[in-house]
Amino acid sequence: MHYMMMQAHHHSHVINYNIHKTMASLLIAIIGCTLGFGCFLFKKFRGKRYLLPALLFSSTIASMHYLGVAAIINAGHRHASITYVTLSLAVIFITSLIMLRLTHMMLVMTSKNDSYANFYRLSATVTLCLGVAIMHFLGTSDLNMAPSFRALAAINQEVHIEKTIAMMLIVLIVMIFIISIFIWFVNFKEHLSNELLKRELIAKNLQLKKMTQHDALTQLPNRFYLQNHLHTLFKRQVEPLHILFLDLDGFKRVNDVWGHAIGDELLVSISQTLRIVVSDEGFVARIGGDEFIIVVCQREKEAVIELAKKILASVSGVYTLSATTIDFLSASIGISIYPEHGRDIATLLKKADTAMYYIKNKSKNNVIIYDDTEMILPT
Repeated sequence: MHYMMMQAHHHSHVINYNIHKTMASLLIAIIGCTLGFGCFLFKKFRGKRYLLPALLFSSTIASMHYLGVAAIINAGHRHASITYVTLSLAVIFITSLIMLRLTHMMLVMTSKNDSYANFYRLSATVTLCLGVAIMHFLGTSDLNMAPSFRALAAINQEVHIEKTIAMMLIVLIVMIFIISIFIWFVNFKEHLSNELLKRELIAKNLQLKKMTQHDALTQLPNRFYLQNHLHTLFKRQVEPLHILFLDLDGFKRVNDVWGHAIGDELLVSISQTLRIVVSDEGFVARIGGDEFIIVVCQREKEAVIELAKKILASVSGVYTLSATTIDFLSASIGISIYPEHGRDIATLLKKADTAMYYIKNKSKNNVIIYDDTEMILPT
């Protein structure tokens, strides 16, 4: 825009530029604008969100303008008024502040999918263009461009036209490239921010879901998870299902003698043991206190009984927790079968619980399958 306006400026002779100074002014524009937008967009500059970027933009545009004027090689006498220079710098600085504020509003509206985003985008563009135009006219209003006849004699007019066209094309291409990079950067930053927010929400949702479906102490599935799991198996018509209700023998004594801290350590240790012993053969859940449920799918009764005995053997061991040795622990297991003993979760759990208390009162450290003829369900 600057060089096109210089060409359009009324002079009685052809204007030619020093290529080195011209390219230097272009390089200053690219670096300065990149730094300005970088300071504006990154959060660590939020405290100086408008001031620092505005200083970078205004100094960049002013440097490009006055270096561009200095690049004119066939100008005779140059003179620039301090008043006009100061005025032009003030105009471009204020314009930069307004443009950045409008750009900020555009970004806010874009994030909210507001229809006013395009209005702010256009306003920011027009503001910057007007600022550059006003600064140009102020900066060149008293510029004396009296021709140097020695310089005019040395310049071929055709070469000048070709160079001017080439320069204008280069400037146009570079500006399009800069604008494209800026638009891509803004869109990428917004996309990255949305993606990070999305991942954070997914992670929090998964964490919340795990908290609602898992026991906080042992990290085993809880009663809620167990019910959902059984509902899924019922819908798939997976049968037979064996529900093993395990209750620890002597756990109350642990809490009474050594306290709940040792009791919690013991529960964590037993949970890890159950995970290892049951492995892929079933599903383990803790439904409260010292009560655990193991669900075994599509296995014969004999195989389930063998698994239950293996569980009892693994639980009935010696535990050393915080310099405390526990060697009296055992467990009792009651078993109910779907669909033989019922077709709903509440009935199956109640019958497994009844069988467990039956064997606990009779012999402990044993396993038994629910039997309607021997066991009476609690009312």
